Amino acid sequence: MAEEGGIQVYALEYRLAPEWKYPTQLHEVEATLRWLHSNASERGVDPNRIAVGGDSAGGNMTAVTALRMREMNGPKIALQLLVYPECKVPFETLAGAENCTGLYLETQGVLLFAWNMLPQGKNHTDYDITPLLADKTLTNGHKNLPKAFIITNGFDPLRDTGFEYAKKLKEAGNEVLYVNHEDLTHGFIQFTKWSKRAMDETVEMARVVGRELGA
Repeated sequence: MAEEGGIQVYALEYRLAPEWKYPTQLHEVEATLRWLHSNASERGVDPNRIAVGGDSAGGNMTAVTALRMREMNGPKIALQLLVYPECKVPFETLAGAENCTGLYLETQGVLLFAWNMLPQGKNHTDYDITPLLADKTLTNGHKNLPKAFIITNGFDPLRDTGFEYAKKLKEAGNEVLYVNHEDLTHGFIQFTKWSKRAMDETVEMARVVGRELGA
């Protein structure tokens, strides 16, 4: 991302579930974002060109952080990069049915992740767990959010919910870049050592982010 996008990258090693339950991870993402905004000049960073991004659960936290920063009038986010994000549990979707077993992330695995991360009594339909449903609980729904670059894959139980999130953001008046790789799986950015196709799309992702930030 740094080399191909020509940008500074801050990789957050947030604390993991089940030892650390929600919302620990969100607080760490937000603290990092606020720290970078506050220290932008000494880090050589333009505070108006800071993106937040992540893949899978990181995509979920990115989408939720964008919503929370809008709700709290927090630091500006120039771009949200959502790489095969978990925007809603995919149990009733076609993608969930097609990918219930066999290819890296399995549909039932999403339930296991949620079981480990969410504290007892947390409503999983809240926007800060399920950003796809933000229009059900927040007055502004999905309006006035940072530009989004959303990537989904054909062989991924999260494909359809990622597409629906892109659609909702667009319908709410936000700028959206959306790409679906029909032939790739969830987690492809981890497979670049073994797959030229995965490497090519990871490089392209980095270059798009660089262009969007004006690097």
